[in-house]
Amino acid sequence: MKSLPSLTSLRTFSVVGKCLSFTEAASQLGVTQSAVSRQIKSLEESLDLKLFDRVGNSISLTIAGQSLHKRVFETFGLMADAVSDATGSSQQQKLNILAPPTLAARWLTRRLSSYPHEFPEIELAVHTMARPGIRMDCVIQFGTHPTAGSENLQLLVEQHIAVCSRKLFEDREAMRTSCLLHVFDNGQRFPLWQDWLEIEPDHPDLPTQGSMEFASLELAIQAAKNSVGVGIVDRNMIEYELNAGSLVQISPTTVVGPNGYWLEISAESQAKGRSVRFFRWLRSVAGPTKDASE
Repeated sequence: MKSLPSLTSLRTFSVVGKCLSFTEAASQLGVTQSAVSRQIKSLEESLDLKLFDRVGNSISLTIAGQSLHKRVFETFGLMADAVSDATGSSQQQKLNILAPPTLAARWLTRRLSSYPHEFPEIELAVHTMARPGIRMDCVIQFGTHPTAGSENLQLLVEQHIAVCSRKLFEDREAMRTSCLLHVFDNGQRFPLWQDWLEIEPDHPDLPTQGSMEFASLELAIQAAKNSVGVGIVDRNMIEYELNAGSLVQISPTTVVGPNGYWLEISAESQAKGRSVRFFRWLRSVAGPTKDASE
């Protein structure tokens, strides 16, 4: 069996791969830049792998380097967590969660009010995109099924309903002369209206004059609130507006699924107490997954 590289070289690789700078890595490690270069060269030779592409003064991880760095970075993080837990370190910990932007803004933030009381010693960072060098403790994934191999919980199932402002709802002629609101991504409309109209094709007050499309769900929601037209929106994303009356559901028709949101915790993160605590806490504040019949 091939011997493992030294912990020093792996630690150096972990830091260099995070900051993508030999100079910055040397500063963080408290060594010279030449010492960092020697450790990386030694690691590449021992593994017989090219870990970095070097162009001028810039470096980037190769595909092999990216794969190795993800595991090495997570491993050193787990070691640091283990030492912190074992010694009862009073240093404030940080928990990173990755979530889709709209869900984070419109659903997750409405459930975080009790977080400071439950986790006073753990700072929460909510990310809406993955970033190199940041280990995510929990991930909220959108799709029809969770990531294979993860501990997971289905938080939500999409429930698409047709909504408009109260002003349009109370003036059906104005509703009919407004427009349908669509959401698109990469030039393609989401088939939200198509799916809804398959269930209720003959609603008497739907707009017939035209349509508008928006590059984000948030824009479409704001357009609906401002009486521009009627939109199809996941009920879970407009809890506040429905409760406040700024958006009104025009029909009981609801398109359920097939997509939803899954809270996931990886096998590595399951070894960290704070990740497991957050997973269980969010499960409790999320409540049971509901379908349209409830």
